[in-house]
Amino acid sequence: MAKRQKSIMPGDTAERCYLCSRHGRLEVHHCLHGRNRRAADEMGLTVHLCGECHRRLHDKGEHDRELEALAQVTYEELHGHAAWMARVGKNFTEVDG
Repeated sequence: MAKRQKSIMPGDTAERCYLCSRHGRLEVHHCLHGRNRRAADEMGLTVHLCGECHRRLHDKGEHDRELEALAQVTYEELHGHAAWMARVGKNFTEVDG
């Protein structure tokens, strides 16, 4: 299992939902999916979500693209674009044409 780093996502706290600011029981959401889930843990690209927001994100895709892009921007501010591409291999900040 990957070692989970403290989240580097701006404004994330284990005290409230990242999306709706609700307090209570929170779940960790990995901003990167699939083969990059482990990288999300190691890179600190996780946010805390309430169960309702987490389900909507996974079931309906609400806020998914925004969180992926924000994860990339946040990581690149610390490590640069080349490091992001070497680790993740996908650019989430490009707008689909």
